[in-house]
Amino acid sequence: MKVCDGCFNDKEIKSFIEVTSTTIGKCDCCGKEANLIDLSELQEFFSNFFSIFKYNESTGKALIDVIQEDWDIFSSHDNGDIILNDFGNIIVDLTIQLGLVHSDFLPNSKTKVSYIDEIQESVDYWEELKSELKHKRRFLTNLGNLEDYGWDAAFNVFSTIDSNITLYRSRINQDDSIQPYPIEQMSSPPETKSSAGRANPQGIPYLYLSRNLKTTLYESRATFLDYVSVGEFKFEDNYSFEIVDFTKEESPFNNTDDLIKFAKNKFIRKVVSRDLSKPLRRYDSDLEYIPTQFICEYIRFFANPAIGIQFSSSLDKDGVNIVLFDNSKIKCINVSVHQISKIDIDSISLGF
Repeated sequence: MKVCDGCFNDKEIKSFIEVTSTTIGKCDCCGKEANLIDLSELQEFFSNFFSIFKYNESTGKALIDVIQEDWDIFSSHDNGDIILNDFGNIIVDLTIQLGLVHSDFLPNSKTKVSYIDEIQESVDYWEELKSELKHKRRFLTNLGNLEDYGWDAAFNVFSTIDSNITLYRSRINQDDSIQPYPIEQMSSPPETKSSAGRANPQGIPYLYLSRNLKTTLYESRATFLDYVSVGEFKFEDNYSFEIVDFTKEESPFNNTDDLIKFAKNKFIRKVVSRDLSKPLRRYDSDLEYIPTQFICEYIRFFANPAIGIQFSSSLDKDGVNIVLFDNSKIKCINVSVHQISKIDIDSISLGF
């Protein structure tokens, strides 16, 4: 079977096909004229990749659904079906021979799978840790458990922030005022007035910023016709640093030396990022913030000492938020007032 780079979204596979292809013709999978390789040339990539799954007929999901939802490897669900079914004929004997997967695991698109126990147990520890921090013990949590489950290596993904970018922070104007807050009041609050947030404990102020103006307006929880002061923030000239990045996606095919560790780290960041992004509802308790506060402090002082984190906004689909543990190198350079002119609201039926 001949395939082309257009059958895939994964950057590592697309690059491999572009570099190694010596044939131009009609793709057997998507039907397009393109540079082709024989599917068997991707055998090593996928035989390693299948090692993170186990056959699970009772509670598992179809392999193609797991791959597309968690890894987005194929350019379409249909292309993934065709390729995985062909792989079932190519490498099933090899994977069984190498002991990479259970002998009942037949890699075709509808095979019911789940992640192997080592991965699932590491990710599931987040729920156990959250319960412990909120309801059992808060200040003397056993950090050794984090190492046992591989969490000490989960936050080693960084992005660089420098003086070329502008970041934003919003504050809703009080008493319907159209006057902006003074520049000196747009940074993080003083320690005595710092309330608990998703990243910071009460009394320890962090600076919450967004990468674009729209996102910070969403994050302020402003409502229709509110006046909002928006501050623009810049770092000192020639200043750059690395932050732990919960938004960065990497190819599993570029991390085949320890794919199990890579998968654990990916999903650990995913579950933590989900809770970092989730705003409190009006009837939620501040206890809901404690686990993510713990993780931020762990990142700040233990895992890989960092100046901040970056994560996706749950209020703005394409938005990205940044939390700085140390704001000594950044300043608000301008404040402008915006009035909220439109709010889009959507919903899902819960079926009750």
